[in-house]
Amino acid sequence: MARPSLRAVLLAALVAVLVTGPVVTGETPTREPSLADVVQAGGGSPVRAGGTSSEASVDAPRRTGVAAPEGPLPTVGVAPYVDLTTPPLPTMTDMADATGQADVVLAFILAGSDGSCAPTWGGTTRLADPAVMARIAGLKARGGTMTVSSGGALGDYLEKACPDARSLAHAYGVALDAVGTDHLDVDVETDRGREVSSRRIAEALALLQRERGTRVTLTVQVEGVSEGMSPDALDLVREATEAGVAARVNLMVMNFAYEGAWADAMTGAARTAVGQLERLWPGSDPVDVRRRTGVTFMLGRNDMDMTTTPEDAASLVEDARGNGYGGVGFWALARDNGSCPGTEDEADDCSGVEQAPWAFTRIARGFTAPT
Repeated sequence: MARPSLRAVLLAALVAVLVTGPVVTGETPTREPSLADVVQAGGGSPVRAGGTSSEASVDAPRRTGVAAPEGPLPTVGVAPYVDLTTPPLPTMTDMADATGQADVVLAFILAGSDGSCAPTWGGTTRLADPAVMARIAGLKARGGTMTVSSGGALGDYLEKACPDARSLAHAYGVALDAVGTDHLDVDVETDRGREVSSRRIAEALALLQRERGTRVTLTVQVEGVSEGMSPDALDLVREATEAGVAARVNLMVMNFAYEGAWADAMTGAARTAVGQLERLWPGSDPVDVRRRTGVTFMLGRNDMDMTTTPEDAASLVEDARGNGYGGVGFWALARDNGSCPGTEDEADDCSGVEQAPWAFTRIARGFTAPT
C-alpha cells in the first residue's frame, strides 16, 4: 500500500479536529452565557447525543492528581425534600400511593431550642415526635429510604452549636438512629451571613463514614450559570475530600438571577459546577464525577422571582439523566400541587403555577441514575 503524502496526513488531522471538537472540560464562562455557551466551553463534559455517561473508554489513560475519595455513596436516585419544620406536616404516604415515590429527604435537623448540640426537627420538635415517626414508618412500609438533612435556610445549625467534630458526629448519629437510616444530607447555607467550620463538618463526616458507613450528600449553593458553586461550597467539598469523605455533591440550582430560559439556567449552572468538580478531582474520570453529582430544583415560584415550570423541570431531569448524574431532588413535597396558580410570592404549601397534583414528583421519577 502506497504511503500517503504529507498534505493528505495534515488534511486528515484537520478534519478530525473539526469533527470531534474540543474535549477539554471545566472551562468556566466569563460572561452570562447561554446553555450552548456552557456546552461549547466544556462545562461538565456533557455526553454526546444518543450516548450515555457510562461509555467510558476502557483504554483511557490513568489520570493523575487528587481523586474523589472512595467509600459508600447514596443509593437513592430520586428524593424530594419534605419540610418537617413548617406545619402542617405533609401526609407523605399520599404521594407514595399516588406516584410510587417513597424515598424522601427529611428536612431539617437543627440545634436544640436552647442552642445546644442536641438534634431536633427544625429546632423545636423532638426527633421521636409521634406524628413524624408515623409518617416515616408509612413510607418505610412502602419501601422508602429516608435521608436525614441537617441545616437549611433558617434556624440554628448543629454545625455551629456542636463545638468539635466528635460531638457533631455524635449529633448526626443520634438523628440517623432515630430515623433508622444511614443516609445523611448536610445542607449548610452561608449566604445569610452564617459562619460554619467546613473542616469541623468534614472531620465529623469522616468519623461517621469510618465508624458507621454513613452515606453522605453535601448539598451546596450554586450562584449562577457563570459562577457555579459558591466559594464556601467549594471549600466544603475540598475539606471533605481532604478528610477522605466519599460524598455526592448535590447542586441547588435555584435562587439566582438569570435573563433567559430558566431551564437553560438550571442545566447551565449544573454543568459549570460539574466543571469545578472535575478540576477539584482531576484524578477522577469525568464519568465518575458526574455519577457523584446530584441536582435539586425549587418547583414553581422561587424565592428570587424565578419560576420552575413542569416543562423546566422535565428539561433538567432529562439533562441530568443524559449526563449521568447520580440523583435528582426538589424543594419541596408539600408544594407539589397547583392550588395557588399565579401567586406572586413563593408559598410553603403550593407551587404557584398551574399543575396537576404531584406533577413534579412524577417528572422527577423519570430520572434514572447510571448503573
